[in-house]
Amino acid sequence: MTSKSFLTALSPIEFRHDDPDGTIAAIKTVLLTHEQENSPFRNCPMAHMVRLQVIDQLTPPMGDVSGASLKSRYLLFVADIDGSVDDFLDCLYRVNPEFVRSVWGRCLGYPGYDAAVFFRRYIHRCQFNNPLGYAGFPESVEDILGALRKKHLLAEWIAAHQGLDAASLQQAWQQSRASFIRPDTAKPGSLK
Repeated sequence: MTSKSFLTALSPIEFRHDDPDGTIAAIKTVLLTHEQENSPFRNCPMAHMVRLQVIDQLTPPMGDVSGASLKSRYLLFVADIDGSVDDFLDCLYRVNPEFVRSVWGRCLGYPGYDAAVFFRRYIHRCQFNNPLGYAGFPESVEDILGALRKKHLLAEWIAAHQGLDAASLQQAWQQSRASFIRPDTAKPGSLK
Protein backbone atom coordinates (compact mmCIF):
# COMPACT_ATOMS: atom_id res chain seq x y z
CA MET A 1 0.00 0.00 0.00
CA THR A 2 1.23 3.47 -0.87
CA SER A 3 2.07 5.70 2.07
CA LYS A 4 0.11 8.94 2.39
CA SER A 5 1.43 12.34 3.40
CA PHE A 6 -0.29 15.58 4.22
CA LEU A 7 1.33 18.96 3.84
CA THR A 8 0.10 22.17 5.42
CA ALA A 9 2.32 25.24 5.23
CA LEU A 10 1.69 28.92 5.89
CA SER A 11 4.18 31.22 4.20
CA PRO A 12 4.11 34.88 5.28
CA ILE A 13 3.79 37.40 2.48
CA GLU A 14 5.24 40.87 2.94
CA PHE A 15 2.33 43.25 3.16
CA ARG A 16 1.94 46.99 3.18
CA HIS A 17 -1.39 48.74 3.27
CA ASP A 18 -3.10 48.76 -0.14
CA ASP A 19 -0.36 46.49 -1.56
CA PRO A 20 1.59 49.36 -3.25
CA ASP A 21 4.18 47.09 -4.88
CA GLY A 22 1.55 44.57 -6.04
CA THR A 23 2.98 41.56 -4.21
CA ILE A 24 -0.38 40.11 -3.19
CA ALA A 25 -1.91 40.89 -6.59
CA ALA A 26 1.04 39.22 -8.38
CA ILE A 27 0.71 36.01 -6.35
CA LYS A 28 -3.06 35.89 -6.96
CA THR A 29 -2.49 36.43 -10.69
CA VAL A 30 0.03 33.56 -10.87
CA LEU A 31 -2.38 31.28 -9.01
CA LEU A 32 -5.25 32.20 -11.34
CA THR A 33 -3.19 31.56 -14.48
CA HIS A 34 -2.17 28.11 -13.26
CA GLU A 35 -5.59 26.52 -12.78
CA GLN A 36 -6.55 23.04 -14.03
CA GLU A 37 -5.01 22.54 -17.50
CA ASN A 38 -2.12 24.91 -16.73
CA SER A 39 -1.49 23.65 -13.23
CA PRO A 40 2.04 22.41 -12.48
CA PHE A 41 0.46 20.01 -9.98
CA ARG A 42 -1.07 18.16 -12.91
CA ASN A 43 2.42 16.87 -13.69
CA CYS A 44 3.07 15.66 -10.15
CA PRO A 45 1.47 12.21 -10.30
CA MET A 46 1.52 11.72 -6.53
CA ALA A 47 -0.86 14.63 -5.83
CA HIS A 48 -4.43 13.80 -4.83
CA MET A 49 -5.44 17.32 -3.91
CA VAL A 50 -3.53 20.59 -3.68
CA ARG A 51 -4.82 23.95 -2.55
CA LEU A 52 -3.05 27.30 -2.62
CA GLN A 53 -4.85 30.28 -1.17
CA VAL A 54 -3.86 33.77 -0.16
CA ILE A 55 -5.18 34.55 3.30
CA ASP A 56 -5.48 38.31 3.27
CA GLN A 57 -8.17 38.99 5.84
CA LEU A 58 -9.65 37.54 8.96
CA THR A 59 -13.29 36.65 9.12
CA PRO A 60 -14.22 37.38 12.73
CA PRO A 61 -16.55 35.08 14.63
CA MET A 62 -20.18 36.19 14.84
CA GLY A 63 -20.54 39.09 17.22
CA ASP A 64 -16.82 39.97 17.28
CA VAL A 65 -16.45 43.73 17.00
CA SER A 66 -12.78 43.91 18.00
CA GLY A 67 -11.65 44.88 14.50
CA ALA A 68 -8.72 42.42 14.69
CA SER A 69 -6.77 42.19 11.45
CA LEU A 70 -3.75 40.35 10.15
CA LYS A 71 -0.40 42.10 10.41
CA SER A 72 0.83 40.04 7.50
CA ARG A 73 -0.75 38.07 4.68
CA TYR A 74 -0.16 34.36 4.25
CA LEU A 75 -0.01 31.80 1.49
CA LEU A 76 -1.77 28.61 2.57
CA PHE A 77 -0.37 25.51 0.86
CA VAL A 78 -2.22 22.26 1.54
CA ALA A 79 -1.60 18.95 -0.22
CA ASP A 80 -2.75 15.36 0.13
CA ILE A 81 -0.21 13.14 -1.62
CA ASP A 82 1.05 9.60 -2.10
CA GLY A 83 4.59 9.14 -0.84
CA SER A 84 6.85 11.68 0.81
CA VAL A 85 6.47 15.44 1.02
CA ASP A 86 10.08 15.88 -0.15
CA ASP A 87 9.46 13.86 -3.33
CA PHE A 88 6.34 15.94 -4.02
CA LEU A 89 8.16 19.25 -3.49
CA ASP A 90 11.06 18.09 -5.69
CA CYS A 91 8.58 17.11 -8.41
CA LEU A 92 6.83 20.48 -8.24
CA TYR A 93 10.14 22.33 -8.52
CA ARG A 94 11.35 20.11 -11.36
CA VAL A 95 8.05 20.48 -13.27
CA ASN A 96 7.84 24.27 -13.05
CA PRO A 97 10.57 26.17 -11.17
CA GLU A 98 9.25 29.47 -12.55
CA PHE A 99 5.88 28.83 -10.87
CA VAL A 100 7.64 28.12 -7.58
CA ARG A 101 9.70 31.33 -7.83
CA SER A 102 6.66 33.38 -8.92
CA VAL A 103 4.61 32.25 -5.92
CA TRP A 104 6.96 31.53 -3.01
CA GLY A 105 9.64 33.93 -4.25
CA ARG A 106 7.35 36.75 -3.09
CA CYS A 107 7.01 35.26 0.40
CA LEU A 108 9.11 36.38 3.35
CA GLY A 109 12.21 34.30 3.97
CA TYR A 110 12.25 32.52 0.62
CA PRO A 111 15.89 31.99 -0.41
CA GLY A 112 17.08 33.55 -3.63
CA TYR A 113 18.77 30.33 -4.74
CA ASP A 114 17.53 28.22 -7.66
CA ALA A 115 17.38 24.60 -6.54
CA ALA A 116 14.73 22.21 -5.29
CA VAL A 117 16.57 21.70 -2.00
CA PHE A 118 16.11 25.37 -1.04
CA PHE A 119 12.42 25.26 -1.90
CA ARG A 120 12.05 22.10 0.20
CA ARG A 121 13.85 23.66 3.17
CA TYR A 122 11.70 26.78 2.95
CA ILE A 123 8.44 24.79 2.90
CA HIS A 124 9.64 22.72 5.87
CA ARG A 125 10.23 25.94 7.83
CA CYS A 126 6.67 27.10 7.02
CA GLN A 127 5.11 23.69 7.59
CA PHE A 128 3.22 22.71 10.68
CA ASN A 129 2.29 19.23 11.78
CA ASN A 130 -1.14 18.34 10.53
CA PRO A 131 -1.96 14.68 11.10
CA LEU A 132 -5.37 15.09 9.46
CA GLY A 133 -5.58 15.55 5.72
CA TYR A 134 -7.59 18.25 4.04
CA ALA A 135 -9.32 15.56 1.98
CA GLY A 136 -9.04 11.81 2.54
CA PHE A 137 -8.38 9.30 -0.23
CA PRO A 138 -8.32 5.58 0.58
CA GLU A 139 -6.26 4.52 -2.44
CA SER A 140 -3.29 5.75 -4.44
CA VAL A 141 -3.64 8.42 -7.13
CA GLU A 142 -3.09 5.76 -9.81
CA ASP A 143 -5.81 3.49 -8.36
CA ILE A 144 -8.31 6.34 -8.14
CA LEU A 145 -7.56 7.53 -11.69
CA GLY A 146 -7.96 3.94 -12.92
CA ALA A 147 -11.36 3.61 -11.22
CA LEU A 148 -12.51 6.96 -12.60
CA ARG A 149 -11.33 5.95 -16.08
CA LYS A 150 -13.32 2.70 -15.87
CA LYS A 151 -16.40 4.61 -14.74
CA HIS A 152 -16.02 7.06 -17.63
CA LEU A 153 -15.54 4.26 -20.18
CA LEU A 154 -18.54 2.35 -18.84
CA ALA A 155 -20.76 5.43 -19.04
CA GLU A 156 -19.67 5.97 -22.66
CA TRP A 157 -20.32 2.30 -23.46
CA ILE A 158 -23.80 2.43 -21.93
CA ALA A 159 -24.67 5.59 -23.86
CA ALA A 160 -23.44 4.04 -27.13
CA HIS A 161 -25.46 0.83 -26.66
CA GLN A 162 -28.83 2.24 -25.66
CA GLY A 163 -31.84 0.59 -27.27
CA LEU A 164 -30.24 -2.73 -28.23
CA ASP A 165 -32.21 -5.90 -27.67
CA ALA A 166 -30.98 -8.29 -24.96
CA ALA A 167 -29.10 -10.65 -27.31
CA SER A 168 -27.30 -7.81 -29.14
CA LEU A 169 -26.48 -6.12 -25.84
CA GLN A 170 -25.02 -9.38 -24.45
CA GLN A 171 -22.92 -9.86 -27.58
CA ALA A 172 -21.65 -6.25 -27.48
CA TRP A 173 -20.74 -6.64 -23.82
CA GLN A 174 -18.82 -9.88 -24.46
CA GLN A 175 -16.81 -8.11 -27.15
CA SER A 176 -16.12 -5.00 -25.06
CA ARG A 177 -15.66 -6.14 -21.48
CA ALA A 178 -11.94 -6.91 -21.76
CA SER A 179 -11.31 -3.20 -22.42
CA PHE A 180 -12.67 -2.39 -18.94
CA ILE A 181 -10.25 -4.70 -17.11
CA ARG A 182 -7.09 -2.73 -17.88
CA PRO A 183 -8.03 0.57 -19.49
CA ASP A 184 -5.41 3.14 -20.43
CA THR A 185 -4.38 5.05 -17.33
CA ALA A 186 -5.72 8.58 -17.17
CA LYS A 187 -3.29 11.42 -16.57
CA PRO A 188 -3.89 13.61 -13.50
CA GLY A 189 -6.19 16.47 -14.41
CA SER A 190 -7.47 14.79 -17.60
CA LEU A 191 -10.84 13.59 -16.26
CA LYS A 192 -13.62 16.12 -16.01
